[in-house]
Amino acid sequence: MAAPTVSHGAPHSATPLRAEPARGRALAPWAVVGFCGSLAMALFGTRVGSIPEPVSVHWWFWLPGGRSPGWEVAFDLGFALLVAGWMGVGSQVRRSSLSTRQAVALLALWALPLLLGPPLFSRDLYSYVGQGLVAHRGLNPYTVAPALLGHGPLLSSIASVWRHTTSPYGPLFVLVTRGVASVVGTSLVAEVLALRALEVAGVVLIVVFLPRLARQLGADPGLALWLGVLSPLSLIGMVASGHNDALMLGGLVAGVSLAVDGRFAWAVLVCALAATIKLPAAAAIVFLAADRLSRRTGVGRLGTVVEASALTAGTLAVVTLAAGYGWTWLSPTALHVPTELRVLTTPSVSLGVLVFHAAHLVGLRFARSTVVTVTQDVVAALGASAVVWLLVTVRRHEVVASLGLALLVVVLASPTVWPWYLLWGLVLLAATTAQRSRLLGAVAGLAMLLVGPSGTPRLVGPAYLLVSLAVVIGFAWSIRAGSWRNWISGDDG
Repeated sequence: MAAPTVSHGAPHSATPLRAEPARGRALAPWAVVGFCGSLAMALFGTRVGSIPEPVSVHWWFWLPGGRSPGWEVAFDLGFALLVAGWMGVGSQVRRSSLSTRQAVALLALWALPLLLGPPLFSRDLYSYVGQGLVAHRGLNPYTVAPALLGHGPLLSSIASVWRHTTSPYGPLFVLVTRGVASVVGTSLVAEVLALRALEVAGVVLIVVFLPRLARQLGADPGLALWLGVLSPLSLIGMVASGHNDALMLGGLVAGVSLAVDGRFAWAVLVCALAATIKLPAAAAIVFLAADRLSRRTGVGRLGTVVEASALTAGTLAVVTLAAGYGWTWLSPTALHVPTELRVLTTPSVSLGVLVFHAAHLVGLRFARSTVVTVTQDVVAALGASAVVWLLVTVRRHEVVASLGLALLVVVLASPTVWPWYLLWGLVLLAATTAQRSRLLGAVAGLAMLLVGPSGTPRLVGPAYLLVSLAVVIGFAWSIRAGSWRNWISGDDG
């Protein structure tokens, strides 16, 4: 099988060993600043984070005293320190380089407090625990919601919208959560820690394959790790919050790297497995197949279609049948609740609210829900058109950059946007020339501020004006002649 054509650019030669201690000394102060930030977030998070409910149920360690505004200020200061440490390391990396060994050391230092501390910025870990316990009891989490487990600390800790909602995730992830419940038992804290540790396996896959992918594409592997793994968005979204996006992205990055290396069949297999964690990974199969089709003719094209289709369908079938919970996870009803949550961090929701108020100012009376729904449909159609264009023109652009950009478009045009969804495209783009984009750096450093430490959106009330203005300006900027190409090439600063 012929390997896809990629632009390797200038090779990144190994840094002389004698330069590493000096570079390490330059990184050390920023490493300490970042560690102090993550430690403060873990400590003060025991008071203001996504802690178990009711409050009488403590994390395995906690700060004494009741809840007060001072705790949240201290937590936010910790977040600021983490961002400062990450930016300081980035300034050093942009001037020289960051070895994988140094990146792993920084990851261990910054992630350890977050790994051991309470969930932050999201309550999804508790819903994972609930779905795992449902499966452990011999029930089908695609038809039975965690509410059936009965009242108690677990159900109280799950976000209200997920208590009566069946699992929207793939069968492989259901098997993972069931396995954790079988081994760990019903201890809420132990279950959360065990699930979070498994998500770290996805982070490890990213650490292994992301620098490799960057080298394959002629980008800086150290900068790729800095943006895709060490950023506050990555540390919080994949470690502190423990989202299953980490496992999906680990498989996605590994699969894409295999494809660029010319091992198409293995790439499809790995990406299909990632899709049984969370479906967005299937987009990689479509883009990789389209890129391969664009470089083949006749029988070769037919072979690509058959190979990709058979491997994908076979993998999905084997995992689904092995799990034994049926095919509901592939139906539109599986995403019914996630797509109906209307939060102002979602561009289409904010635009819809803006249109609603503008219509009322000129005397047009429409229901707010109707206006938001129509706006979401229009934005979704525009997003779908952009993804199709990226797919059709994949041969004219680097396939990994096209895929990463397409995933970002899917997220931003979707009915519900949470900050960690942005990792789908950002992690892949970190391995391309877009890794030097200031816009991507701002997203990786600050996007998590859209959500409060307890997991509730920070944007309420008139905040739709802020999001809408940013969307309009961003859209106008992106369609300006050549501007999106500058962004994707990292020349936006």
